[in-house]
Amino acid sequence: MNLSRKPKVLFVKPNYNKYYVTFLPDYEPLVCLLLGACIEDIAEINVFDRRFDTEENLIKTIKEFKPDILATRTHTAGEIYTTLHIMELAKKINPNILNLVGGQHATLLPEDFQKPQVDLICIGPGEVTMREIVIAFSDNKDFSVVKGLSFRQGDSFFLTAPRCPESGIIKWPHINKSYADKYRKHYFNTFLEQPVGFTLTSMGCPYRCKFCSLWVAARGTYRRRTPEEIALDLKNQPYDFVHITDDNTFHNEEHAMEVLSYLKKYNVKKQYLAYARVDTIVNKQHVFEAWKEVGLKELVVGMEACTDAHLVHLNKKTSQDENANAHQILEKIGIRNYAHFIVMPDFEPSDFDRIWKFIDEMNITYPVFVPFTPVPGTPLFFEAKEQKQLSSFHYGYYTLMYMVMKTKMPKVLFYKKYLELYAKTASTSTQKKRRLLSPTYDEKVFTAKGRVSKRFIPPFLYRMAGQILHENTFNYKKNEHKLPPSLRMDYKTDKYYHAATVSELKEIAKVD
Repeated sequence: MNLSRKPKVLFVKPNYNKYYVTFLPDYEPLVCLLLGACIEDIAEINVFDRRFDTEENLIKTIKEFKPDILATRTHTAGEIYTTLHIMELAKKINPNILNLVGGQHATLLPEDFQKPQVDLICIGPGEVTMREIVIAFSDNKDFSVVKGLSFRQGDSFFLTAPRCPESGIIKWPHINKSYADKYRKHYFNTFLEQPVGFTLTSMGCPYRCKFCSLWVAARGTYRRRTPEEIALDLKNQPYDFVHITDDNTFHNEEHAMEVLSYLKKYNVKKQYLAYARVDTIVNKQHVFEAWKEVGLKELVVGMEACTDAHLVHLNKKTSQDENANAHQILEKIGIRNYAHFIVMPDFEPSDFDRIWKFIDEMNITYPVFVPFTPVPGTPLFFEAKEQKQLSSFHYGYYTLMYMVMKTKMPKVLFYKKYLELYAKTASTSTQKKRRLLSPTYDEKVFTAKGRVSKRFIPPFLYRMAGQILHENTFNYKKNEHKLPPSLRMDYKTDKYYHAATVSELKEIAKVD
């Protein structure tokens, strides 16, 4: 029987397990709001941000709002446990509720969600799929008609026809951000000590960096929003500072400059944090000079390594000289550089020292250090598992904060050198030098970054000890059957759901 009313959909942003996650930026649940906008005309919407609300209030919301569909998503593997708990909780309150999960981990490894409390698993982009799910539910149709799903019938899950994303231009509906107003005070940039908006200008990636999951989850595609839509989105952000969080805002020069022209046309007065590759900065310096004039304040820059050999290993397609030139350009323009460096499992003490030497000589004020992580579901993950290079078998540690692979150094010494990088970054002597020599040094930002580092290190030491204990005592053979399917040795795939094989994904041509 068809529903005589609009179905109710509750979007839940899952919380992180605070034991494993010591610090993450707190941004609004953009995907929940976007998917809500895609169905706002055919469904009644509610948004619950579990990161900033209690389980008791979630139970109350489910009982009072009475959703027909509960939709949630995971980005990192570490969220799968809290996400499954949320859906289990919903089923206990209402066994007839339809539980839907999507996001990166669900797209890459849907078997990890094939549990009794899960009804639908969205594989790939959800904008169209979400709408078709609601329509099918309203019309009492079988979900087999919806492309891009793994759906449960009884105790079994079945795949529907593929929904293959294509590169090109995409259009988003107007996003009603008022659904998250009650959590607005929590969406805050810790370093700038001010509220922050959050958006994307593109999805997917034309590059194939070994460590990255973005291109894999996007099936090798790269999709861009229209320049005018982006400018109006930025204009309508509720805050003066906006984090543009996709990796390729400036990849296409014509597109980036057209966005710029619309920002000027609509007299948009904001400040921005965005992302850029070093080769984009070096080859398109004028783009960043122009964006600086309309509010670009900071860039997250994936330098990743300070030797050409490591950059080749990461398939970054950049060089050490480009890293140095990019930083010098940003210093000259006056854009803060949050340079990211990857610490590799085969690092020796000299490798850590080499990274710091490069940072110190270049006067990089705001470096970030990320352990090389085989993101579950990527080619790197299957390679590491096949070669028995994984050392941690709890996805709580797969958050880009921990080294989950076997290390050349004893892991205690590895973490000691890793944390020394942050300690040196925040030291008084470094502060004095950067204050004197770096044009982009900002007292407030540097002090806040140091404060976060000092707050982050003590609890991280405790978690680090817990991880090492886990690695030293975990009996894989005895516990393999209890692990998520993707962590078991018999789980192997060269076929990404509704996509080309891994080898074909790597060969998809770049999109300009």
